[in-house]
Amino acid sequence: MKHKNNRLTDRILLFLAGNILPLLIRIVGATWRLRIHNKHNFLPDSTIFSIWHGHIIAHSYAFRNSGIKILISRSRDGEIIARATNKLGFDTIRGSSSRGGVKALLEIIDEVKSGSRVAITPDGPKGPGYIVKEGIAMAARKSEMPIVPAFVSAKSAIRLKSWDSFLIPLPFSRVDITIGKPLKFKSSDTLEHVLNAIQSAMEELK
Repeated sequence: MKHKNNRLTDRILLFLAGNILPLLIRIVGATWRLRIHNKHNFLPDSTIFSIWHGHIIAHSYAFRNSGIKILISRSRDGEIIARATNKLGFDTIRGSSSRGGVKALLEIIDEVKSGSRVAITPDGPKGPGYIVKEGIAMAARKSEMPIVPAFVSAKSAIRLKSWDSFLIPLPFSRVDITIGKPLKFKSSDTLEHVLNAIQSAMEELK
């Protein structure tokens, strides 16, 4: 019985994620006083965007229907995020450092080299929050395509007590998204150098 109840709960959550959550994001997002700073850094193609896991809601509204592909884990939480972002016009690449990592990395490199834009949460899918992990650094080295960091701040927001301090901007809040300068790396760069450079770039946007 417990197993059946869990399956029912999952089905309800996935239904809400695929139908209600995207609608709520669109409705609430339409009330924000949204400002995107340094739009000239928002490159039109062949780009890897670096966005913190806790900032997904603001990014998913601001850049909806933009053709960006998002790397999302194969976890239960990842499936919920995937359902919601798909309805907001994003394609998804499924995988993480723990599940499907190599396949996802190769797919990211192939997509970016083919002209696509891919968003990666460098601290996902399980944290620690706001710490860049190796996945994005490896993609940057192997693809040699630009990494564009971005940061979200909100005047009025709820911050969940989760590992990523998940940010939910409230209705009518001022929401600022700052896009950093593109970073370029070579395959010969050390992983440590790339990690440190991306971490520094992300922190400078605060």
